[in-house]
Amino acid sequence: MKNRTLRLAIAIVLPLLAGVPNALSQDNVSTVTNPSQDETIKLPSFTVSSEKGDPYRPVETVSLARVAGQLIDTPLSISVVPKELLEDLGANSMLDATRYMSGITNGRAAGAGGILDREDFRGFESFTRTVDGLSMFLIPGNNGPQANFDPAFIERVEVVKGPDSILSPTGSPGGSINVITKSPLFTRTNDLSVEIGNYNAGKAIIDSSGPIGSGKHWAYRVIADYQDGKTYVPGSIRQQNLSTQLTYKFSDTTKLTFKYFGQQWALFGAIANPNDNGWYVVDPSTLGTTIGDKPVAGTGFTYNGWDGDTTWSHRYDRVNIGTTEFTTAIAERVIMRLAAAVVYDNFNQDAGYITQAVPAITYNAAGQPVAIGAWNPTSVKETATHVKSQNNDEQIQNDYAANFHPGVVSLQPVVGWTYQQGSNPPNYNKTAPLPNINLTNYTIATALPGQPAVGSYYAPVHPDNSAYTALGVSGKANAWQYQAYGLTKAGFYDDRVLLTGGVSRLWTSNTSINFLKNPTVPNSGYSVTLNGKKDTYLGGVLFKPAKNVSLYYTYSSNAAITSFNSTPLWQTGKQHEFGIKTEFFNQRLSLTAAHFQITQTNLSSPNPLFNIDPTHQPSNILADETNHGFEFDAVGGVTKNLSAIASFTTMKLRDAFGRRIRNVPDNTANLLLNYHFGEGALKNFNVFAGVQHQGETAGDSVTTFTGTVPDEPSFYVKAWTAVNAGAGYTWRRYRFNLNVDNVLNSKFVWQPAGRNSVSPYPGITFRLTTVVSF
Repeated sequence: MKNRTLRLAIAIVLPLLAGVPNALSQDNVSTVTNPSQDETIKLPSFTVSSEKGDPYRPVETVSLARVAGQLIDTPLSISVVPKELLEDLGANSMLDATRYMSGITNGRAAGAGGILDREDFRGFESFTRTVDGLSMFLIPGNNGPQANFDPAFIERVEVVKGPDSILSPTGSPGGSINVITKSPLFTRTNDLSVEIGNYNAGKAIIDSSGPIGSGKHWAYRVIADYQDGKTYVPGSIRQQNLSTQLTYKFSDTTKLTFKYFGQQWALFGAIANPNDNGWYVVDPSTLGTTIGDKPVAGTGFTYNGWDGDTTWSHRYDRVNIGTTEFTTAIAERVIMRLAAAVVYDNFNQDAGYITQAVPAITYNAAGQPVAIGAWNPTSVKETATHVKSQNNDEQIQNDYAANFHPGVVSLQPVVGWTYQQGSNPPNYNKTAPLPNINLTNYTIATALPGQPAVGSYYAPVHPDNSAYTALGVSGKANAWQYQAYGLTKAGFYDDRVLLTGGVSRLWTSNTSINFLKNPTVPNSGYSVTLNGKKDTYLGGVLFKPAKNVSLYYTYSSNAAITSFNSTPLWQTGKQHEFGIKTEFFNQRLSLTAAHFQITQTNLSSPNPLFNIDPTHQPSNILADETNHGFEFDAVGGVTKNLSAIASFTTMKLRDAFGRRIRNVPDNTANLLLNYHFGEGALKNFNVFAGVQHQGETAGDSVTTFTGTVPDEPSFYVKAWTAVNAGAGYTWRRYRFNLNVDNVLNSKFVWQPAGRNSVSPYPGITFRLTTVVSF
């Protein structure tokens, strides 16, 4: 299948490239004149324009079907983070950039010291992103690189709410994130920035771009940065990143761009153990209630201490991404995009942390937790873990778009295909025992600089390689995936009514080989192959009663293959969304409101009837998870000097039995205000303030039953509010930006992974960034 698909790709692309010489001979074919109506028809574009009504309010998106379109004409909720917001917030992660938007909350192990750019979109956790429309959802691992994508490479971020049939056909049903990276410029720019601060700082970046030679055809860009910064959870983040880019512009409509992104990213210390570096929730006073802001006295844990994580823990990820994109106009009617990517990801974790089982919880007949087993903080199990995984991934994409005006109707068809293949060379996850730890009095041989010798951290001798004998995972895998799609937007009554319809078909095959012995077949390993095909859909109607007002409805879906009882099965995300979008002050300010209903199907769940009839009932069944809610966003310029982002979300994500899911709030509210002084003594000065509020969340996801009664979450994390502030000033070729997160130094719990790890919210964090342009 792989060779046949590649031959098909060549057969499709070569005839089209035969038309390229004609395109190259034209200096500008971005518009076409209809001689019968003397009407100028603008060709579609695969890139957005730089047009903005306000620095925080771009007016276009490319994340519906890789083709640029006005946000107000798009029948989906899409949040856009422009580079101005990234710079003002001094973003160190995707969460920093998107935290003020509706429907977006922290995933587990989120933020600058987190992994996978993990966020929750409309309650569903996401594990990856697309970069310039190219998938970083690497197969066969069905995950992204552990390293957060470096914000120094990013031009803007777009978040599509709900299933994305085109850009992320196998992604989260709650939404997907599309990163648009910086590109070579034909205007010379050079920036050097240095960031200092108490946490997540210690960073230097150089960004250089400009024309080569005459400046008519060639342009380059080089971005390099280095970071060695302390983290709030004990440890540090260290990374060295590089991007080299080259563009050749044949004409105004034909361009070839090469980009390379290299990241060498590492976490050291307790921060290297996400989802295992918080404290255990084991005190009986926590059962069925909202826990306090600090660990219960006597359990042996501290608010932001080492909490049993070894000092030599580290997590390392080496990522190499190479992309190529060629765009051109064909026959003055169609634009074509041909893109490819090669991704190499090498991950290594060498860590030690607590692996003691959480004491057993007893539930009453109503499914409420009433008792928890004993916890002995003086002898807690510790384990050393060594994980090594590698992913090699290649993909190619080919898209075509056009604009037609047959009579009074406008049509914008977009069709395309993608092919992706990936392999995991032999990977492993192995463990070795460590001495039990006394959480009330750590005993170590040598104190670290600046640390007391007893009672603060755990530094056992690292096990010899021969001690790692217990294998949790040992295997390899390979996979391929092919997608073909088509989408058309039709406009009626001078585009006052827009109908959008599309379909995507996905073919996939995933084979994994486990080297561990199958207990039912002595002396043999086993392999599993998942093959399948699936259609997903997108359809919407949008009505504009006025030029600046849109009312819309959309249905969208996506799907990912999995297995149930050794049988391939598709988990499908489906969404119905109704909304209204408005624009004011020449597109400077937008107000949007949306109601959504999402269902994710075919999730494996314990069968409650098995508890009363194990003879005739299966132990597991298929069930659905649902969410419905309402979102509101106000983004842009309230005045010419005051930019604002305000959002509110209320939703109800529940499993098939009505239970809450861990780390997902029912309510969020956020506000960011940034005032820019345009004249007077404070000209070129800006100040901003932000507030984030997140409602109460369940602390664990419980799947058990007492008889046929579903057991409820055993604890909850209370609602929290964080206040942030900052200021900036531009003087000649210098720019200064101060960010202070958690100004009030509030202490509270966030991103619970379960009773085995709840994390402290980072204390007051300040970062000062100085940028010199030369």
